[in-house]
Amino acid sequence: MASQPAPLFKGFPDDGNSIIRVPEAFFTELLPHINDLTQLRLLLYMYWHSEKQPNKVRYFRLVDLLSDPTLVMMMGGKDRLDLALEGLIDLGALLRAELDWMDEVYFFINNAQGQAAVQAIQNGEWQSVKNNHQPIHLVNEKPNIFKLYEENIGVITPMMAEILKDDEATYPAWWIEKAIKIAVARNVRTWKYVQGILKRWQKEGFGDEQNRRDDSQDPESYRKSWLKRK
Repeated sequence: MASQPAPLFKGFPDDGNSIIRVPEAFFTELLPHINDLTQLRLLLYMYWHSEKQPNKVRYFRLVDLLSDPTLVMMMGGKDRLDLALEGLIDLGALLRAELDWMDEVYFFINNAQGQAAVQAIQNGEWQSVKNNHQPIHLVNEKPNIFKLYEENIGVITPMMAEILKDDEATYPAWWIEKAIKIAVARNVRTWKYVQGILKRWQKEGFGDEQNRRDDSQDPESYRKSWLKRK
């Protein structure tokens, strides 16, 4: 009996911290109307991308999407990406808003947060978080915790190596990378400080997770809380 080739996908990891949330309405109301594979791929990608954004206001720009070579390859090029965006807008899955004074177009997932952001733009209340917005790319390689430690904190001792192994198994790789960046930005280059950030995220949710859950049902309250925080 001929041996079967190894599958490309080796299975989902048993890691609850790496789960990306997708609303139930995606399956019950939207999915039956999506007939285009590029639209489905793009929307799932945007749910993933949204979860990775550290800012309270989650948005997408075409330039950011095009900067991800993996996405462009999945879409089959810029033209098909443009068509998929327009198709998702027509379906009501995405919202589009133009900032004439910045000559930019923003896209939002059509939920309470996205509706609030579009309303803020239309009312002239939008405050750009562009300086804090970094492109997020879909890559298979995870940051090496040992390399990150050596480049940003210091020499790895045998005891520290064991601590790093435990933390690498406990927290998502991109959490670790983000926590190290925060520690460096605050000039607190100790692993204990990085662990403090990771433990808080594990307990309270990454970034402003709890507040996002609390405001997710009411666009107006979300908009007011965002404006107040800014």
